[in-house]
Amino acid sequence: MTNQVNNQVEKTEEMELPEAQQVVDYLMENPDFFLENAPLLNDLEIPHESGTAVSLVERQVAVLREKNRHFEEKLRDMVDAVHDNQRLHVSLHRLAVNLFDADSLDDILGVVDDELRHKLGTDHVFFRLYNEDIEAGDGDQGHTYVEKDDQVLQTFSTLIEKNRIQCGHFTDEQISQLFFDEASDVASAALIPVSDSGIRGLIALGSSDPQRYHAGMGTDFLSSLADLIGAAMRSQVKNK
Repeated sequence: MTNQVNNQVEKTEEMELPEAQQVVDYLMENPDFFLENAPLLNDLEIPHESGTAVSLVERQVAVLREKNRHFEEKLRDMVDAVHDNQRLHVSLHRLAVNLFDADSLDDILGVVDDELRHKLGTDHVFFRLYNEDIEAGDGDQGHTYVEKDDQVLQTFSTLIEKNRIQCGHFTDEQISQLFFDEASDVASAALIPVSDSGIRGLIALGSSDPQRYHAGMGTDFLSSLADLIGAAMRSQVKNK
């Protein structure tokens, strides 16, 4: 009898257990397995990261909830992006219409300032421009006109010459030069170069949000804005 038991044990030990992939393949080929063996769903326990064990059903529900949460977040991001793009499109259209009525450089800058600051909620908007026909100093609407050899324009001369928009973080000294008394509230900025119709300089946009303007952001809206401003300036020169 003892020999018979030992033989049975040896046979059992010699049986090969299925590999994990074999189990996976079997379950994939037999999707009705758990339907036909429903009690297993609650009897099987799966280790959890917290150290506790949960049933297979509970684990499946948790996984599905996590996936659902992920897809909901992605959907919200897509909807927010669509709304933001629509808002910017409306802004460009409104800006183009209003620029038609501008009859001076100060009017052009006033329209742009109003659109950015009051319609789009840009925290800080400053203009730093040079034109040989305009005396250096503050313009009628607070726009700053500078001399040809202005230090800030010299600092960003490459950006202006290459007509390259720059976004992100700047040195404290640069922020101070661009935003004056409001510099302490600027955590990120975008610079739009202006080089058209004898006018050369920068439009500086500042935000208290350090992530509002960053190096990897898209600049399509800012590029379109610069194109509209350039077109309005050229129109003013032709009409003089």
